[in-house]
Amino acid sequence: SAMRQAGRPITLAGAIDMAWVTRATVATLHEWAAVPLGASSGRFELTLAGSRVFVVAFRHGEAPVEAEPVTGFPARSSSDFYRLTLRLMEI
Repeated sequence: SAMRQAGRPITLAGAIDMAWVTRATVATLHEWAAVPLGASSGRFELTLAGSRVFVVAFRHGEAPVEAEPVTGFPARSSSDFYRLTLRLMEI
């Protein structure tokens, strides 16, 4: 057996008190996730702690962006906060 080099799923999710982003950021992430994967589109560079760098795309087979309001009810302002989970795959 061997480790899969491409197509490996990467899920980024913070603890309940982390990974908060604004509603405006969630909207931007949804726009990015809507870009279809092509030869020159839909690819992003992800840099993690420790300087590890991956070329990734959103996983469209699942919900690529999941956002839950921090307050427990839908936000009204673009500056209200959401907890975030991103589902990506390495290319």
